[in-house]
Amino acid sequence: MLKKTGVLLLLLVLLSVNIYNTNYVKASSLPRVDAAAAAVVDVDTGQVLYNHRMNHKLPPASTTKILTTIIAIEEGELNEMVTVSRRAAYQEGSSIWLQEGEKLPLEDLLYGVMLASGNDAAVAVAEHISGSVKKFSELMNKRAKEIGATNSNFLNPSGLPQSGHYSTAHDLAMIMRYALKNDIFARITSTKYKTISWPGKEWDRGLRNHNKLLWKYPDITGGKTGYTRAAGRCLVASAKRDNRHVVAVVLNCPNDWVEIRKLLDYGLNNFKKIRYIKKGQVLRTLEWTRSREKTFKLVTGEDLDIVVPEGGSIKIKKEIVLNPDITLPINKGDVVGELILYSGQRIIGKADVISGNDLNFNSIFLRFWHKISSRDN
Repeated sequence: MLKKTGVLLLLLVLLSVNIYNTNYVKASSLPRVDAAAAAVVDVDTGQVLYNHRMNHKLPPASTTKILTTIIAIEEGELNEMVTVSRRAAYQEGSSIWLQEGEKLPLEDLLYGVMLASGNDAAVAVAEHISGSVKKFSELMNKRAKEIGATNSNFLNPSGLPQSGHYSTAHDLAMIMRYALKNDIFARITSTKYKTISWPGKEWDRGLRNHNKLLWKYPDITGGKTGYTRAAGRCLVASAKRDNRHVVAVVLNCPNDWVEIRKLLDYGLNNFKKIRYIKKGQVLRTLEWTRSREKTFKLVTGEDLDIVVPEGGSIKIKKEIVLNPDITLPINKGDVVGELILYSGQRIIGKADVISGNDLNFNSIFLRFWHKISSRDN
């Protein structure tokens, strides 16, 4: 029984772990992929469905531009005019033939970044958003960590070879997963062909998406190619079928188009999404004897879906963690903590835990004192 209002005792009770077993069949045998690293991640849940050296740090080439694009969408305005610098115009490698002093809308440049993989466009975007490539790179690393891409270090917006510029298959999958939830990014990455302005010319620029999966398969929702001698062939791609959406990544993969299709099919065909926790479900009822209500119901504040293999068994560990600053009174519906689901050591789902009932001071004096204190503050 909870005989104190102190948070510490509550935390000790709630940190106990419950283990559940479900009877889903084990997924079919893992595909063999000829790549230095590879990963498949579920877009909705973030669960890893396939792992081949997914945390191995490698040069990502132009798959870097996924992060460049989503940051520019979030930090800039699509109709802003961008002035191309000399540095941007003279970038080596793939290009959309920008000229120093040329002015284009930010949105046009983002199509140039994602479809034609323009290194010149990537630098122009970076300088416009942050003032310099260095400052934009700092923003890239900050945002990557916020997304959950914690094993990467980005030094430029294009992915051109640079010592210390690296990422992982898992990080790139997490970045693509995050970006796909933005409608503007989703529209850009799924565009097959785009015409953008070419100031000073009698014709416009025609951009064809380098992701040829878009022409071959109806379930492809986007992606980004990449190649340098140092990185080899790299590819990030996403596909959606029925109510499932997955991202696959291959790094330094000679047969990238074939291998990534194999991984996308594996992720879509061998797993299914289930509603493991329903919104409003009572997770635990605790006794709190010094409260007026005597009991404290912990309830899920949202539905929680997880992806499970199609056969065999999966062990799920459930952990409830209370916020460290909980004090009486507690109102019904207040967020009081978090439910975390684990498969092994990996987190496969999170949801808010809310109070299922009001919880007040048992003593009339304490209730009165709390009201007076609240007014004073």
